[in-house]
Amino acid sequence: METTEVNEWGSIHISQRVIAVIAAAAAARADYVADLGTNIAEAAAEKLGRTVPGRGVDVRIDGQDIELTVRLVIRYGCRIPDVALEVQKAVKEAVEKATACTVTAVHIIVQQLVFEEAGHHG
Repeated sequence: METTEVNEWGSIHISQRVIAVIAAAAAARADYVADLGTNIAEAAAEKLGRTVPGRGVDVRIDGQDIELTVRLVIRYGCRIPDVALEVQKAVKEAVEKATACTVTAVHIIVQQLVFEEAGHHG
């Protein structure tokens, strides 16, 4: 699935994968985010040694509206709702700026909590 915009020169298609990569990059930059989580398919691909661009983000597109679900691995020692809110704002802003679409929702799933600073990889 992709979002499509048509202008006088033709059409522009932005894939779910591209949107997921933009959202994942924004989420990963937030304080106390150690990593992004994985769904079953992403975890299986990683076990086979494949990198999954935009992993940790599910994208639903309805015309020019985008709905996102972001799975987070958070470092211990923060207020989780504050981190989630920071990620929601950052992801919405980054995706809207890059795509000119409307992000209608950013759902956060806190999938894991890590206790060591060395919890970051990749």
